[in-house]
Amino acid sequence: MTERKSLTAKITVSCIAAIISILTVISCTQKPTLLLLRVNYEPVGKILKYSLELQRVGTAYKNDEFVKDIDKKLEAEITYTTKKIFPDGSAAVIEENKWSWDEVTDSGQVKRKTTEYAYDLRIAPNGRIIDFKMLGDICRPWENYAGNYYEQGVPVFPDSAIPIGYSWTQNAEIEIPDGDTTEVSAIYKVKGTTRKMGYNCAIIEYSGNLVLPLFPDPDDSTAAWGVDRIEMNGILYFAYKEGISVSSEERRRVICERHTISDGEEIVKRSELEEAGSYKLTEAGGI
Repeated sequence: MTERKSLTAKITVSCIAAIISILTVISCTQKPTLLLLRVNYEPVGKILKYSLELQRVGTAYKNDEFVKDIDKKLEAEITYTTKKIFPDGSAAVIEENKWSWDEVTDSGQVKRKTTEYAYDLRIAPNGRIIDFKMLGDICRPWENYAGNYYEQGVPVFPDSAIPIGYSWTQNAEIEIPDGDTTEVSAIYKVKGTTRKMGYNCAIIEYSGNLVLPLFPDPDDSTAAWGVDRIEMNGILYFAYKEGISVSSEERRRVICERHTISDGEEIVKRSELEEAGSYKLTEAGGI
């Protein structure tokens, strides 16, 4: 009887050890050791909706003289709709933006302002913007300004699967209105994986600088021109299985400079801003 009990105990211990071993293997294999990061806008008709909040504080100057303090909250609804998938895997996507904010009038009243923009994008599977067009009333200098943001500010993922801890750098040379060029750079690093808003996500930290030029408008001599210089850092949660961004948090330091001509005199307006923004997925149709 004692030997039987001993044998039973040994079998029980062995079974428990085997179960623990299996569970350990399963647990270890749940998190991938390599990630292939690719954006996915399939199928045609797929709709992705995001909400964005941006808090902006700072100071405005005119010809180096103080004008006012800035404290503004902006909100945006952003929708991406897939129109076509090309043989190379790239996607034609329409992006629609609706921005809203409160403006204080000269009489002290608060008025809600809104503006809308729409863009026609062709996006490669690695996230690179292949083609960019502004829709609606097209202002070429502003189309160029927005296109520069997409060229510099959107991550372009590595061509092959990468391990946790991998980092890459994106560089660009940007022409500015004074005829000179300047270098910009952004560093991205995969810090790990996590569960976010119901998705398995890669945690991507990034930092760098952007230079967004606004060139003179040849059709409008009163239009402003200048350049925005941005230092940024943030964190992006990217659902690697679905191929979509889920959320992000970003902080920026912005120096915005604008030149205009009034009565034959050049006026320089400058804003120095601190910005904190958050971006999250609100609807994913077609996944």
